[in-house]
Amino acid sequence: MSFFDNHYYYLNKRFMIIIGQWPFQSRLEGNMMFATAFLFILSLIAFETWGLVAGITDLNIIMENASPLLVDCFMMLKLMNCVLTNNKIKELLKDVEETWKIKHTGQEKEILQHHAKKSKIFTIRYAIIFYAVWLFYTLTPVVISGMYKILPTNKTYNIRFLYRLEHVLDMDKYFNIMMLHGFISIFYIVSVPIALDTTYTLCIQHICALFECLRYNIERIQGSDFVFLQPNIEDDESYHHIIDCIKSYKHVLKLVLMQALMCVYTHTHTHTHTHKLKVKSNTVLNDKY
Repeated sequence: MSFFDNHYYYLNKRFMIIIGQWPFQSRLEGNMMFATAFLFILSLIAFETWGLVAGITDLNIIMENASPLLVDCFMMLKLMNCVLTNNKIKELLKDVEETWKIKHTGQEKEILQHHAKKSKIFTIRYAIIFYAVWLFYTLTPVVISGMYKILPTNKTYNIRFLYRLEHVLDMDKYFNIMMLHGFISIFYIVSVPIALDTTYTLCIQHICALFECLRYNIERIQGSDFVFLQPNIEDDESYHHIIDCIKSYKHVLKLVLMQALMCVYTHTHTHTHTHKLKVKSNTVLNDKY
């Protein structure tokens, strides 16, 4: 059983597996999942582009096709940048696992659990919002079409698809298959930000937890009652605690820089995350001084 199968991180793992970007899954599984997501998103972009180019003289078609096309292209770019930074994600997740193994008891474990719980809550809420939007967006044409078929009416209803394609394709004939394609494709479209943003939030909360642990250890040193006028460095526990705190701080700063770089590459709330880590770092340094 993997460490990330625990109830704090299981959802993050499943979301990343869906788009084939979980660093610890087998290469075969990862490539198959990524290829599936990539092909559905790419085909959706192709259909939207086809409809846009064919109807370039119609302002309504431009407005209705350009907006989803821009969103889909952005998500494709986000997914491809994640592929390039997957080794960084793996390094951060390994640090999460190693930290939990080291800090498995006491106050530091409670700090890790607190931030892991915050990450889990954010993941659940974020996923619910995006998947609700997915269902509402993709099922609306089906529901309206079904209502017109069931309810008695003398008016002719033209089926409205997710984007404008009726000027190049017989939508009455291919409506069902195109709706199925759009339903699956948009599922992968929304799965990209869910997987990546929640995983980066997981890493952000982990780094915040490390800062909290660092502050806790500094406070323990300040509260020590042992004072030696000429201490022996080899036997001075406070000295070794200070050295450990310095090493921990350098390690956390390395993770902060790595996380910021990943956010830049994947366009993931860079300013918000960097500001949060900066505030946390300043709190550790200035809270007691």
